[in-house]
Amino acid sequence: MEKTKLVIAGHDLKFASLIMNYIEQTGDYEIREDKWAGHNLHDEDFSQECLEWADIILCEWGLGNAVWYSQNKRPHQKLIVRMHRQELDTDYPNQFVLDNIDKIIAISPYIYEEFYRAFKLPREKMSLIFNALDASNLDLPKQKDAEFNLGIIGINPMMKRLDLALDIFEKLWETDNRYKLFIKGKRPEEILWLWRNEEQRAYYEEQYSRIETAPWKDSVQFDGFGEMSEWFQKIGYVLSTSDFESFHLAPAEGMASGAIPVVLNWDGSETIYKKDYIFDSTDRMIENILYLNDDSRFLKQQELVKKEIASFDIQEVGLEFKKLIEHLR
Repeated sequence: MEKTKLVIAGHDLKFASLIMNYIEQTGDYEIREDKWAGHNLHDEDFSQECLEWADIILCEWGLGNAVWYSQNKRPHQKLIVRMHRQELDTDYPNQFVLDNIDKIIAISPYIYEEFYRAFKLPREKMSLIFNALDASNLDLPKQKDAEFNLGIIGINPMMKRLDLALDIFEKLWETDNRYKLFIKGKRPEEILWLWRNEEQRAYYEEQYSRIETAPWKDSVQFDGFGEMSEWFQKIGYVLSTSDFESFHLAPAEGMASGAIPVVLNWDGSETIYKKDYIFDSTDRMIENILYLNDDSRFLKQQELVKKEIASFDIQEVGLEFKKLIEHLR
């Protein structure tokens, strides 16, 4: 039986890679990547080759990639656009040729409604499928004293609010100097556009100065970009301190590892995570960590959070995605 040819196109494919691996492993699909250099920057000749080859096209992000493919797809092809949040700050969705798009996927209930509000995307074309994680890969034994280790994943741009994570860590450290903060992901100076932005750069320089002059500076560690499962072995709590998010997968990844999510109440957080993990202030986040760090409470909560991420696991999300594609074929 001939495999279905699926092209995935976009500038950042990290959130879709797990889903694409799942789809490919079913053996029914052949997949090619059309990796764009930016929101609207690509090798048009290569995109044209991909277009000529494809049966189904998945645009990861609804940016210039979705505009181009919706303008150029063939009548026999199916086009899916998966949207996150970034698109809300652009005009790209207004440029879609909607008649040529078969499905628009939103990654959270709040974002689903925001895209309808902002662009009046037709609901009959919209679906909700959560972001995916590999729970089995993340479920490894915790290291000793993990309950004193806070983790934050991704601190760029400044709306991720590293300053609030430092506030939380500092107050906890003042109660018990066993607390540590581990920062995972690229540093801002590694991201050219961000470091060239005066406001962004000034913000991070202020955070760096705060760390360097603090008595707790040796208890803050930058771990860089890379493998997650081993890193989570030392993390007891995952902080989500952003001003806003579309989904924020990090707390869910932490839950799969047995780390407890501590989420500041950004818009839509309650549509993804239980209210037990969402707080209206950093003080309440701190109180919750201190409350749980009675050994029995922490260990019980660890086992509980692992059971609550089934709807994000790739085995469920991947199957849901596969069913959607098969329905279009």
